[in-house]
Amino acid sequence: MQINITARHLRLTDAIDSYVRKKISKFGKFYDGDDVYSHVILSVEKNRQITEIVFHIGKISFRAKDQSEDLYASIDLASDKLEKQLKKHKEISKDHRKEISKEHVNLEEIFSYDVMDDSITKIAEIKRFDLKPVSIEEAIGQMDNLGYRVYMFKDGQKDKICVLYRNDSGSIVLLEPNEVM
Repeated sequence: MQINITARHLRLTDAIDSYVRKKISKFGKFYDGDDVYSHVILSVEKNRQITEIVFHIGKISFRAKDQSEDLYASIDLASDKLEKQLKKHKEISKDHRKEISKEHVNLEEIFSYDVMDDSITKIAEIKRFDLKPVSIEEAIGQMDNLGYRVYMFKDGQKDKICVLYRNDSGSIVLLEPNEVM
């Protein structure tokens, strides 16, 4: 498993590096293979030590972020969050494989097309990511795994960039562009 570590506003010592690698490598027991990799971002803002872990398994991504006054504590908290997500996903995928042949999902029941009021805000941060073609069901799963309210993806069937978002009532809304000629 490949583990990338990024340190922002702090010096990455050998002790921190080995501690993070030890924590992340234990997730190999859940999933192992060539398409499993992790990116750990360690940062300091004022007196807060922040750890963000993004764990990729093929097309599926998991994200855990936590902060503490102690860097090692924030690493522990974030890795504990990630471990819970991975356990939950493994249990759900086992159950899902059993039920997939019994149940057919109707997309019209999943999505609602409610109007969302916009507000003007400042950009707090910029997230960059690889845009791989996935199905709508996979995109919903990734959005839930990452804990996002908004998720952009490339629809593998229609070859379009689409956006999912969860509105205030908890319904998922799909934004799909029209082709302009």
